[in-house]
Amino acid sequence: MMLRQFCAPLTAVDSVNTESVSEVTARKDIRAGDPYLSGHYPHFTIYPGIFIIESVGQAVRAHVTRHHGAAYRAELVEVSSVRFTAPLVPGNTLELNARLTPGEQDSDLFRVKADARREDGARCAQMTLTFRLEDRNA
Repeated sequence: MMLRQFCAPLTAVDSVNTESVSEVTARKDIRAGDPYLSGHYPHFTIYPGIFIIESVGQAVRAHVTRHHGAAYRAELVEVSSVRFTAPLVPGNTLELNARLTPGEQDSDLFRVKADARREDGARCAQMTLTFRLEDRNA
């Protein structure tokens, strides 16, 4: 099986807290100088919604590494729902909180319910994603 590369070189999280077994939090400062922002809506630059999903994915992958070991990875397999409610613009900080729950039918699947907010508390996105836990050595 060939391993995918994820949005490299996009760093979609600046810090991640993986202490909890069932929750992961992360932050991302939205910087005007980041190369991927310049073309996303000229004259009103915003952090793309797909990058918020990638921010959650990078946080979840850090959580999996911490709690399952470096041999494991998380593969996004489904976006069940996503709702974008407020923009993130340069100068904002994205604050993510994601709860992870094991799948009921398949022990390799887990569901992630993520809430994304700006530093002022305004919700920018809510999403429910499903990931598959994969052993790289299998």
